[in-house]
Amino acid sequence: MTFNPNDSRYSSAIGAWLSENFEPQFTTQNAVLARLKIGDAIKYGPAYLVQPVTKGANPSVQGVSNFNTAMSIPADQGLSAVYTWSWYQGLTTVNKQEEVAIGTEYEMVDLLEQRVKDTIASFAEVINTDMFSATAPSQSKIAGLPFAINTTGTYGTIDRTTETWWRAQVENNVGTLTLQKINRMYNTLQGGSGTPPNVLVMPTDIFGAYEALIQASQRFTVDQRMAELGFTAYLHKGATVLFDSLCPAGTVFYINDRYLFLAAMTKEPNAEPVEFPDRLVKGYKHWYACALVAKRCNALGRQNGVTA
Repeated sequence: MTFNPNDSRYSSAIGAWLSENFEPQFTTQNAVLARLKIGDAIKYGPAYLVQPVTKGANPSVQGVSNFNTAMSIPADQGLSAVYTWSWYQGLTTVNKQEEVAIGTEYEMVDLLEQRVKDTIASFAEVINTDMFSATAPSQSKIAGLPFAINTTGTYGTIDRTTETWWRAQVENNVGTLTLQKINRMYNTLQGGSGTPPNVLVMPTDIFGAYEALIQASQRFTVDQRMAELGFTAYLHKGATVLFDSLCPAGTVFYINDRYLFLAAMTKEPNAEPVEFPDRLVKGYKHWYACALVAKRCNALGRQNGVTA
């Protein structure tokens, strides 16, 4: 049979499949993305690229001692952290050998859907890898947790070198992991921001040390929401403790998903029909735009130099 990617039988099927299946598959591919989804920390639309922020308490809020006294206008009124999209693209293709071997449109749709599943898995893998990048965001990659949860660099157009209120809480040379050290950072963040972290991300070896600590104390609770998605995670004071093999060695991230989330332009990539005159392949081109967005950096923390 002849495969035409512009044929509505195929383009409509691919579009409908992406609409129904991209988000569920994309958000359960990796533990961090799964936990962001559970916390409603994957948000859609360009409005999330602009986040109003404040340097401190609003000085205009005070008791009234004189009804004729002019109110002060906070210097940071109108201040916002502004982010830009990072762009990802990929192809779902069928080659000529496959095209001539398939006999019906239903078989072609089945092949395309399997290929799209592989494409989605690759989108999730690449974005999850970038989630642990220590370099600044760019057109081709999002900011990673090591860059977002830091004390230096310009993030959201705000320079943390000079704007100290936009820095995360960072503790260096932590040493051997203990529950007391975890609680210390947890309490520091809760005391500073008013709300505690609700996600802790650590490397595989540190997670193993954490498991040994909680099992020795015989006081631990499995995060059932993550378990239902196939991930091993625990609850520590209500915060999900999980691991990722890509997490930088010796680093534990403390995230509050009220203040750090993944923003995406759309819920699923597009599916643009493509043919290549010089190659015997046809299919669909996909693009997806997203950004790791923070709205309050001092509610985020990390510990460096942690050992098992």
